[in-house]
Amino acid sequence: MLRYGFFDSEITGYDEEGMPIFDRAESSDFLAMFISRIISDGVLAQPADCFQVIANDGLRLKVRPGFGIVRGRFAMDTQDFEVVIPEAPTAYKRIDRVILRANYLMRRCEIIVKPGVAAQEPKPPELLQPESGDYYELCLALVAVNSNQTVITQANITDTRYDSSQCGVVTQVIDHLDTSVFFAQLNQFYEEFTGQSNDDYEQFVRDMKAYLDALKLSGDNQLTNIVDIMKQFENGAELRFEEWFKNVKDQLSEDVAGHLQNEVDDLLNRVEKIEYSLINNEVSAEIDLEDQSNVIDLEDQSDTIEAYWQICDCHSRH
Repeated sequence: MLRYGFFDSEITGYDEEGMPIFDRAESSDFLAMFISRIISDGVLAQPADCFQVIANDGLRLKVRPGFGIVRGRFAMDTQDFEVVIPEAPTAYKRIDRVILRANYLMRRCEIIVKPGVAAQEPKPPELLQPESGDYYELCLALVAVNSNQTVITQANITDTRYDSSQCGVVTQVIDHLDTSVFFAQLNQFYEEFTGQSNDDYEQFVRDMKAYLDALKLSGDNQLTNIVDIMKQFENGAELRFEEWFKNVKDQLSEDVAGHLQNEVDDLLNRVEKIEYSLINNEVSAEIDLEDQSNVIDLEDQSDTIEAYWQICDCHSRH
């Protein structure tokens, strides 16, 4: 059931004693619960002597004016408040508490002395801080009482107002955010993000490997094709060269020496003619015997007749 507050109440009737019955009435527990959810237990930090316990006269102590919160109930005093320490033990010593208490039985907050038990190694009395019960206590100070002591000095008083385990200072309860849920969500997001990133990276690696493998295969295939083409070219060129060389070889093999000797003789003959022309101032030329229109008497029936012409007037020969 959702509870809420506070809103004005309306009178819906009257009880047997004539008291009005309100439709939105709430108990003090509801208000205290509301306050305790947003304000912590303790005393105000300012002024610094808020509910401070100080020595006064004999076994009497003085509590300075102050303001405190006990489980959503508040206590306030604008004047000094006096408390009295019980009579000191005759043996050993004890430790008493000066406490600020919410008294649910009496429906009030109060400052009282809670005496301890005398012992060789005394301990202060237990603080009552139950989830539910008749009392809830905060400790303002510890008071050490020696055997037969009649005057409490300030040295006997230990201030516990600022000890959060015993009293503490009033603060807002929401002094920090519980980030556990957000942190869990952030962790989940991080894990999902990193997981997805890892998956994407692994997929990228797989894709890149596949691409590189395909690229290598394509390069290998192209290289194989180039090698095949080069081999085909090499084989074809070799065949063509062998065929050409064979033809040349066949031509050279037909009496190569005789052919070369004829060429040499022809060249020598030409050189001799040129040499003769230069020495004798004459030139010679072969006449074709088939054309005898200019030949009258041929004494020499060789294939050719040599005719000589004078280059200058120094010699004459026909």
